[in-house]
Parts: sequence; structure tokens; C-alpha cells
Amino acid sequence: MSQSEPERSHADSPLHLVFVPFLERSHFAPLAAKAASSAAAGAEHEVAATTTAAIVTTAHFAALAPASVPVHAAPLRCPGGYEDFSLLPDDASAAPTFFAAAEAALAPALTAAIRAHHHGGRPVAVVSDAVLYWAPRVARDCGVPHVTFHTIGAFAAAAMVALHLYRPEVHTDRFAVPGGFPRPVTIHRAQVNEEALAHLPLFRAAEAQSCAVVFNSVAALDADFAAYYRSQLPGTPKEVFLVGPTVSPSPLAVASGGTERDPILQWLDGRDEGSVVYVCFGSTCSLGETQLRELATGLRASGRPFVWVVSTTPRGDGGCAEREARASSNDGMVVAGRWAPQAEILAHRAVGGFVTHCGWNSVLEAVSAGVPLATWPLRAEQFLNELFLVEVLRVGVRVRESDLEAVVPADAVVRAVGRLMGDDQQDEEVLAARKARSRELGAAARAAVAEGGSSSGDWARLVYELKAFHGRHNDPQTYK
Repeated sequence: MSQSEPERSHADSPLHLVFVPFLERSHFAPLAAKAASSAAAGAEHEVAATTTAAIVTTAHFAALAPASVPVHAAPLRCPGGYEDFSLLPDDASAAPTFFAAAEAALAPALTAAIRAHHHGGRPVAVVSDAVLYWAPRVARDCGVPHVTFHTIGAFAAAAMVALHLYRPEVHTDRFAVPGGFPRPVTIHRAQVNEEALAHLPLFRAAEAQSCAVVFNSVAALDADFAAYYRSQLPGTPKEVFLVGPTVSPSPLAVASGGTERDPILQWLDGRDEGSVVYVCFGSTCSLGETQLRELATGLRASGRPFVWVVSTTPRGDGGCAEREARASSNDGMVVAGRWAPQAEILAHRAVGGFVTHCGWNSVLEAVSAGVPLATWPLRAEQFLNELFLVEVLRVGVRVRESDLEAVVPADAVVRAVGRLMGDDQQDEEVLAARKARSRELGAAARAAVAEGGSSSGDWARLVYELKAFHGRHNDPQTYK
């Protein structure tokens, strides 16, 4: 068979995308969801399927993968038996050890997954989490293109790059994000994630080996910052695609057959439109017992009905969540120790505001639902997400202005809920503008992933470009 014959025989083959999420739940969800939609895209086309998909991960995360996506599961041998990065102890050696164990498990599995589909010249590409710095090398060694997938927004990523490349000598607690940043914003010295900055050169060097960069975000939110990020990329110029919001569908979504609605949604059904405050700090960002007590007191004192989802892993007294659950009443519902359908909660007509840790998945769900936020970041890039929500998008209010280590007292919670939901002392025009802006961004986010939307178009364009690599023998880093 001549060299051109394999190319012709597989010219109409679907592009097989091998997704490699990082081993952390908040990172796994968006890549797994994108894998599911990519698999569905192939199944929906009878004649010329567009894409097929598979996920390379460990046995622990394989259980969380969508049923429609094949999984290549590898055994993870991490000291201490840890399976999820977010559950590691606060030990300086824990993170490097986990990253090394992840590479030892996933790199050979990725190689095998690529070769299983790439034989005979079938088109294959790798889409991996931005922190998996070894994945571009594996893809390159196998002769297939690689895409870097950021599970955070372009604003946070661009700000980190600006701080890394252009950070000035500062003598004040607050300083402007440098480097010709698209928007004049200031950041508090304590909000800078120094650990992430220290590892950024490694991740940027790996990203330079990719042929494209993807953000789980929306053009209506992040176009300027994605363009800035692209302008600062090292190596060969490459495209940056915005393909979000990419979030996992609810595993307990109500089926068309009439499965009973979640009790939280049933409780919300009986509340007035826009009256309820939803409170959640994610599945891994837990609060100490003292802070939980202050939050509970503040929510009750706010006079607003609330739904509060308490982390299943509270710091301190393990019985605290159970005691807080007893605080549920006609005006408040506390959910502890189980999964809650967050996207459905935020989309419910009764929810008028969201007190959040500013994790990016939660931010996208709130923005998509058109719900304003009270920001309470706890770690990592969450402080940058707060800056984005409050100062750039203008859909958020801060719970605290200073002293990031101190316990937030109940009266501060009351004030934040009042500003979020509206009270007698609030400027009505400011409140109305925040709500209108939230609705506007929600409509834009939903439109982006609809047929003909910006995110759908970016993903289709990326797939087209990746498939164009088929049969080429030049460097898989570049499109041209």
C-alpha cells in the first residue's frame, strides 16, 4: 500500500480524542464532560462521524467517568494510598510525590491508548490538563498533536503569567497586575499564589510543545484575557480556544420517566422567586468548626431563606456538619454528607444569590444561571476569580476585604448577604445593575454552547484543525 492510500482510507475516519484529566475532582469533571460530548458527537453522525473519545485515568476516577466514554484505567501507586490530589495532607513532599506517581501511572497508559487507535494512520489527538507537564512529550513521541486544556478561566491564567513575567518590586500590600494587562486591576500581596508561580515555568515549557490551548471559559467573559494569554505564549505561535462552560451533567439528573426530584429542589419549589441564598464551598474546600458556627449564625441572622451545602470533610470536629444540619428549619436547609445538584439549584427560580469559594466550576455554573455571587475565596486561583467577578464582570460582592487568615464573623456574613440580595441600606441602582449584568452574562454563556455559539464554534474549529494533521509528517506542534 502506498503512502497516500492509508491517508485516503482513513480520510473520513472520526478524530479520536484521548483526554487525560488531572487526578483531582474539580479538574476531572470538565475534561470528562468534554470527552462525553465528543463521544456523543461521533455517535450522532451515521455517515461521517466527527469525533470519538476515551479517557486515560486511574481506577478511582474511572468510577466517575461518563458511561458513554471508554476508559483506560491505570493503577496509581502513591505513598499513603492517596487517589485524589485535593485530599493530600499539608506536607511539602506530598505534592511532588503525587505528581511523580501520577506520571508513572498515566504516561504508559496514554502511550498505549494512543497506539491502540493510531495504528494504520487513524487520526488521534491528545487533550490533557495543563498541569500534566509530561503529556505533550508523550504525544510528541507518538507522533500525534497535543492540546493543553486549562480547567481555570483565561483571566486567572493570564494574571498568573503577567505576575510571573513582569512582577515589579512592590512596597505596598496592593499593586496593579503588570505587563500591559487588558484591565487595570489590583491584587493584594497575600492573594498571590506563590507556589503556583514557582511551578509556572515548568507548565509553560510543556505548553510550548502543544499545538493549541483550550480554556473552559466563554468569549463573552474572557476574550480579552485569552488574547493576552496567547500574546504571552512561549514558542511557536498557536491558537487559544474558549470552549466553555464545560461542566459535568448532574449524575442524579431527573429522568424523563418521572424520577422524584431532589429534596433540595422540592424545598426550593415552595420559596419566592429570587429569595433564597445558596451557600457552598465545593467538595474539597472545608471550613474549620469555629468558622462553620459563625457562618451558621450569620445565615440565620440574615433573615433570608438559605440552602447551605456543607462539605463532607470539615476540618476540626468531624461531628460539626451533623450539628449544623440540625439548624435546618422552615427558613433554611442545611445539607451535609451527600452530593447536591448544584447546577440545578443555581438554575432554580427561587435562588437569588450564591455565597461561594470561587472555584472556577462553581463560577461557571453561577454565571450560566445568571446568579450574582458573594465571593469568599480560600486558596489557589480562587482569589483571582474573586477579582474577576467583583472588579471586571461586576457580578460579585466580597464577603471580606482584608485579613485573609481571620475567621469571618457572623455580622460580616449578614452584611455580605444583605449586599448580595438587597437590603434597606443598599443602593438600588447598584443592585439592579449587578442583577442585570448577571442575567446578561448568563444568556451569553448559554448561547455560547448552543448550536452556532462561540464556544461550539471554537471547538468545531479546533477539531477541524486537529484532523488536518492526519497524513502530515511535519512537526505536530504547529498547524501551518
